[in-house]
Amino acid sequence: MKEVLKFYSNGCNPCKQYAPTFEKVKQELSETINFFEVNVDEDTQSLTTEYKVKGIPCTVIVVNGLEVAKQSGSLTEEQLKQFILIN
Repeated sequence: MKEVLKFYSNGCNPCKQYAPTFEKVKQELSETINFFEVNVDEDTQSLTTEYKVKGIPCTVIVVNGLEVAKQSGSLTEEQLKQFILIN
């Protein structure tokens, strides 16, 4: 099963701008892909460390428990869909 993780912070302006785009794509693709949002300031499971997130927002694609792709920075709706679907 494919999973998409978005790492963000409430105090991050690029993260705030990226949120509606992520939400829209999430609604479109959530029937076949699991989406998760991880607030790096409240990450009690240490996912930020596990996936070596250095900049936010950061989108990570995980397939069968293994990271297959990572992209830091905001993506457009089309870029995000392509990033998810090709990985």
